[in-house]
Amino acid sequence: MKTRTAAVIALLAPCATALAATELVINEYNSVRDDRWLGCGEGAAGATCIRAGESSSDTDTFRGRTIGNGGDWIEFVVTVDHADLRGWKVQWVSTAPSSTGLPVTNGTALWYPDGNLPQGEFTFSQDARWSDLRAGTIITITRDGTAAGGLDTDLSFDPCLGDWWMNVNLSSSSLVSAQWNFASFPAFPNLMNGNKLYIDHQNWWVQVLRADGSEAIPLMGEGTGGTLCCVGSYEVPALREDPTPNINTFSNYSDANSSSFGAPNTWKDTVTGCRKRQSMDALRAPVLAQLCSPCRLIALNEYNAVKSDRFLGGGTLAQDANTPPGTASDAQFGRVLGNGGNWFELVVLSDHLDMRGWTLEWSETGYSGTIALSNAAFWGDLRIGTIITFIERTTALGGLNTDLSYDGTTDTWVNVNTQDVSLVSLTTSNKPGHVSGAFTTSNDKWSLRAKDSSGAAVMGSMGAGFASYNGGTVNAEDVCRLRADVAPGTDGNAWFDDSGSSSTFGRANTWTGCPVASTETQSFATLLTSGCEAPSSGGPDLNGDGTVDGQDLGILLGSWSGTGPADLNGDGTVDGQDLGILLGSWGTPG
Repeated sequence: MKTRTAAVIALLAPCATALAATELVINEYNSVRDDRWLGCGEGAAGATCIRAGESSSDTDTFRGRTIGNGGDWIEFVVTVDHADLRGWKVQWVSTAPSSTGLPVTNGTALWYPDGNLPQGEFTFSQDARWSDLRAGTIITITRDGTAAGGLDTDLSFDPCLGDWWMNVNLSSSSLVSAQWNFASFPAFPNLMNGNKLYIDHQNWWVQVLRADGSEAIPLMGEGTGGTLCCVGSYEVPALREDPTPNINTFSNYSDANSSSFGAPNTWKDTVTGCRKRQSMDALRAPVLAQLCSPCRLIALNEYNAVKSDRFLGGGTLAQDANTPPGTASDAQFGRVLGNGGNWFELVVLSDHLDMRGWTLEWSETGYSGTIALSNAAFWGDLRIGTIITFIERTTALGGLNTDLSYDGTTDTWVNVNTQDVSLVSLTTSNKPGHVSGAFTTSNDKWSLRAKDSSGAAVMGSMGAGFASYNGGTVNAEDVCRLRADVAPGTDGNAWFDDSGSSSTFGRANTWTGCPVASTETQSFATLLTSGCEAPSSGGPDLNGDGTVDGQDLGILLGSWSGTGPADLNGDGTVDGQDLGILLGSWGTPG
């Protein structure tokens, strides 16, 4: 621990006794110097900076591996529902011993006009968007904009589609106002006038005051008497436990060689060596119960990121590059170059789901595209728990042709080849040379979302390209898969991670348990007993061909006494009332 003056110790004394609950906690902040790389030691340079003791996993889950790791930023989590941050102040100071050695307080305030120390504060404005923040919201504050390697303001927020993150850039004066007091700092060559936020690794301190001046977050940081110690200029201090209103400077804060900007934190347990993941469930569950249906419609379960000239897990046909080495393979394709090509897998989360006319939108860095589903009757009534795989290659090319066999018990998997025009109307892409039927999956921050026939979003972004993904770096020899049981509320915040040891095209996912190295298999039990029912499509044109006719009548009669899209009045049973509705629309577009 670095030396502290008597004045500083006196300042900290009240903080050690009164640890009141707070509406906001600090989750993470970036202390990587602007000229260094996350995970790289003092004086390290170069575009990759992978040396002994460092690895490609020393990255940020949002921006990957970039010099400076996104500039100066700090991340908060709202821990009390309906929090009002209007008028709150975040005050910070760099107390590095190499500066002046002067006290950091004038006796009454942390932040005061002293040109000898880098210090500043920013205040949340009176904007209404700060007046009612929901528990579980992640708020990041950035110094730099997107063009400079940071991030511009983005206040999008839709927990029902998995979006719990808001970012505010300090240039957004309608949302925050910043003051800083930089003069001449010979010991701080990177400082410039106009730098609204300066975070370093040498005893950087921060406190948060409510609008009435009371402490929401007492003074914390390296050297304040809490758990945080020995932060390097290539590290990110982060909370290593679930956020609650009782988090304080003595909670488990630690420095790390990885970060998860805008997402729950992850870390390696020092005892078991297992990857652990911060949970926001306790904070978010009441909000979800109030705002959203407990049942989602569909979820991404797995996708292939293996490049066409590589094997799953790397290596050669005879042996992968895993430790210990093996022969990683897919349950359908075996061990082959490209692991089956471009494919992804969805799971139906609500019974009698109507996907006619849906659009699936994929994206990766620099490219994007769509897969438009047809109005074929097959899409009109999908059963809960069905696994749907989408694949670009045909069987002859090492993929799989369309196979819609399904019995609901031993066979709950259907495969759709996107070259099949009866099921896929067309695909689009901004990649050069695209032809309809083609699409892309990759390791380049790939993600997928879905819209229904009206254009309304029905599945939020899911995959490594989702802003809150934090499951490890997906590389060109991996698949990305859901490492959790499928549940009615599964969305992009669930635990997705990278795997180069196996993949399970068309089957339940598997993974190796930790700390016990046993194979665990994904369960659908909770989903299948949830009672989730998809909303009715609301129209008698049951096959979506544009006319109410005998084909629609056949679908209705085939569903008699059951449920599904043919339950036109939504009373839970297909019966004479639904028949009357259909006959009343005979010959019309429905």
